[in-house]
Amino acid sequence: MPPPTSPPSTAVRNLTWLGLVRLVRLAPAQITATMIWAVAAAGASLLIPAVSARTVDQVLTNRDPSLILAALAGLLVLRVLAEAYGGLAQVSATTRVVASLRYRLLRHVFALGIPGLRRHGTGDLVTRLTGNVVTGASAVPALVNAAMTVVTSLGGLIALWLIDWRLGAVFLAGVAPAMLLLRLLMTQVTARYGEYLERLGAIAARLTDALAGSKTIWASGTARREVERVLVPLPDLAKSGKGIWKAQRAVSWQVNLVLTGIRVIVLAVAGLGVAGGRISPGDFLASSLYLTFALGFLYQVDILIHLADARANAGQVFDVLAEEPQVHAGRPQCLPAEGLPAGPGALSFRRVSVRLCDRIVLDEINLELPAGAAVALVGRSGTGKTTLALLVGRLLDPNEGEVMIDGVRVDALDPARLRREVAYAFDRPVLLGDTIREALTYGRPEATAPEVEHAARIAQAEDFIRRLPEGFDTPLADAPVSGGELQRLGLARAVAHGGRILVLDDATSSLDTVTEAKVVDALTEDLANRTRLVVAHRATTAARADLVAWLDGPRIRAVASHQALWAVEPDYRAVFAAEPRPDEEGI
Repeated sequence: MPPPTSPPSTAVRNLTWLGLVRLVRLAPAQITATMIWAVAAAGASLLIPAVSARTVDQVLTNRDPSLILAALAGLLVLRVLAEAYGGLAQVSATTRVVASLRYRLLRHVFALGIPGLRRHGTGDLVTRLTGNVVTGASAVPALVNAAMTVVTSLGGLIALWLIDWRLGAVFLAGVAPAMLLLRLLMTQVTARYGEYLERLGAIAARLTDALAGSKTIWASGTARREVERVLVPLPDLAKSGKGIWKAQRAVSWQVNLVLTGIRVIVLAVAGLGVAGGRISPGDFLASSLYLTFALGFLYQVDILIHLADARANAGQVFDVLAEEPQVHAGRPQCLPAEGLPAGPGALSFRRVSVRLCDRIVLDEINLELPAGAAVALVGRSGTGKTTLALLVGRLLDPNEGEVMIDGVRVDALDPARLRREVAYAFDRPVLLGDTIREALTYGRPEATAPEVEHAARIAQAEDFIRRLPEGFDTPLADAPVSGGELQRLGLARAVAHGGRILVLDDATSSLDTVTEAKVVDALTEDLANRTRLVVAHRATTAARADLVAWLDGPRIRAVASHQALWAVEPDYRAVFAAEPRPDEEGI
């Protein structure tokens, strides 16, 4: 089954423009430098028309313009330097915001845990971590530029009033309809961008799912069907994209028409002022330049559209950051790291209930696992075997009830201590680290060489590791392994991790029968002091366990030995009649 995609984002619609300013807090020093240079550039720009006007008037009146020309040259140099250094500061600020956003988002995704990953497809999260973060961060220089444009526009308007109040009055009369048109444009474009990004995220999630199952797709000859499935949201994506262009086309020409009209009228009034002797020729030049500044914020359609895009992208990021990690009311405070007393590893589930996506997965589960026992979880696909296993190490929290290790609730333990006491081996492990040894000690780097080799021996992985070019120190990139070998490495990593409880989530499903028997025998003999919870899909795996916890629907139907259940329960035997693949198991 494909991973679920995230629901339509509400943060895109709820993220206010003021909320977008939160990005500024991620790089205060860099943004301060950006603003200082932007202010310097704006100040120089506002002084240049006035100095130019004085230069023209001095030339026309036959006065020496040397001093004023020197001042004009100085202002031009200041503006060039301010824009250059301001550009560098903007790049630095944007880079810092991107890094900070990605760091926070990645940490938050891990904090959300498995419930959060279920709400967002892998492709959707990758899109948010890459494209959405970068485009959202670009709002920082855009906000600075927009703010400085407003400042220079106000400066230009004030200058027009100071030159001739009629110029300011005419300008204000024509600005009102242009402002209304711009507001309409921004409202429509922002909404369309939000829809566009949601559709894009859906395609990314489907594509990631298809790439993960590429072997199955090619083996089944269903490539064309998968392409069609991935592209199902494409018509809606195209519709949203066309909606953006349609909104821009409908409003942009009207805005440009109004702005051109304002420019013509203001310059006509200024020309009449020169003819009537109210203003000088130099002031006419200054009026035309200040008019450009005053119209600047209305000409920033591209910047405003970019801000709308950045707002929508930032909304996709804040949508995830706004999600609260799964924390249920009534949880006790964490004990200190030494708070878990020494014990043999007795595991208890008491009235445990789990709901995922409004579906009851586990309903008031009561289960006691004796210390040192191997207990197999058996049930049809989707009965919650993996969910129950995830509760032990708090990879998932129950909505109700409690999970206890040696009489202590796991949600009262320091997470680091709990991680040391519970080790997991999954059906499709991922090796992390640079070498085989680092992969096996991942999560417990202090493990000694004898401990690692002993763990590999138990997992029946030592022989093929020794055959690698550099043995345990072989780089992972130079150690191609089969599916069965990968599972054995994952199992060895869990054994080397130590702790009093070992959770095996169908961790031997890719092994042949002989190798699986050897692994199970080694686990039985060498790890008799550790409690083992085994998610079992094979009857042979269940048969080797001390006890079987039989899940039927969201409840425990029986707890007994495999032999006892097999002898008297036809429904139990039917569970193994058609053993599902591990990736079909719902959590």
